[in-house]
Amino acid sequence: MWKGIISKFGRFVVNVLLIVVTFSYAMFQGGFVSWFLFYTLIPFLLYSLLLHFVPLRIEEVRREIQPARLERGDIASVTVHFINKTWFPLAFLTIREIGLDDDMVEKMKGSSNVFFVGLKRNFSWTYEIPDLERGVIEFSALQFTFTDLFGWTVRHKFAVQKQKVMVYPKITKMKYREMRRQFDQGVVLAPFAFMKDTSMATGVRDYQAGDRFSWIHWKSFAKDETLRTKDFEVRHSQEVLLVLDATVKSHFEESLELAASVLQTIVDHQGDVSFFIAGEEQTFYSHLKRGQLERIMRQLAMVKASDSKNIELLLTKEGKTLDSFILLFTGELSDSLRSFFKNHGRKTKGIICFVVASKQEEQLRMKGDYYNVKIVPITKPMFSEVFTEVLKP
Repeated sequence: MWKGIISKFGRFVVNVLLIVVTFSYAMFQGGFVSWFLFYTLIPFLLYSLLLHFVPLRIEEVRREIQPARLERGDIASVTVHFINKTWFPLAFLTIREIGLDDDMVEKMKGSSNVFFVGLKRNFSWTYEIPDLERGVIEFSALQFTFTDLFGWTVRHKFAVQKQKVMVYPKITKMKYREMRRQFDQGVVLAPFAFMKDTSMATGVRDYQAGDRFSWIHWKSFAKDETLRTKDFEVRHSQEVLLVLDATVKSHFEESLELAASVLQTIVDHQGDVSFFIAGEEQTFYSHLKRGQLERIMRQLAMVKASDSKNIELLLTKEGKTLDSFILLFTGELSDSLRSFFKNHGRKTKGIICFVVASKQEEQLRMKGDYYNVKIVPITKPMFSEVFTEVLKP
């Protein structure tokens, strides 16, 4: 604070001294040249002097961020709009974001902008943030810097404009089909038809967020004006559980994106599925509905991997995961995961473990022969073919 006050006072003194010096030079030197120099500089010096005292008014500051939904790897286009309501004609105005992470500032294209203001009122400034990381971008404030033509006077004005933007995991569009898997030990899993058979209604239940409009039972609604939904038969249904391994940091971003993409695909096809995040903070969603998907995606945008937990203990805790067919997504075949396959694999209805690897690692054979468990190494280019090629019988 004191540094800013001293700097401002110092610039004011310099302006006054320049006026005094040029006037004294003209008085004592005399002649056309000295007076021409004085009269040439005096408008700029007086302007600089007045700029010290003019009240600055920057109002109606707002940001627009496109696209509305951001995913990891996207480019965010940020446009800042503001109105200059200062009565005094201004020379130069510089605007920049303050409070952002240093790494993000380094990536920004057009991290600051200079305007020649004059009497113009409406302004907009657009910049881009490429290669976004998953998580939350927190905008805090904007700094407006005003200067005269020669930089003799510099003034700052801050506009607090707090805004949080969520960056979600990257969702890969997948071609969907029923899953049928032959295990090495000869165990055959029944096909998993995640879709409901909407040709055969078996009953009526209360309406839930995410139910289709076409499923509403209008006859019961006409009786008591209470929304109810037709309940349909699910063929070949078995409880399916998706598990994200957040106990290893290796390839965590890729395994998270694969889990999110598979989850999105199943829910889009009206699937009946549960989801478990196994990590520092465990979260379990049983038979999730479409209305819960946004909440899960927001949580996946924030979750971080930690090496401090044992996934075998998390998966066997309270026995939630054992009586299910499990799709497990991990970035590393850890010792604790191998121990889970060895000790508990036969208690489940089957496990398919996707191990996300680089192209070089994928060539290496994933060692391990576990009853009722299939280990599938997968690379990012293969994500879109999970249902059609990777899990092909």
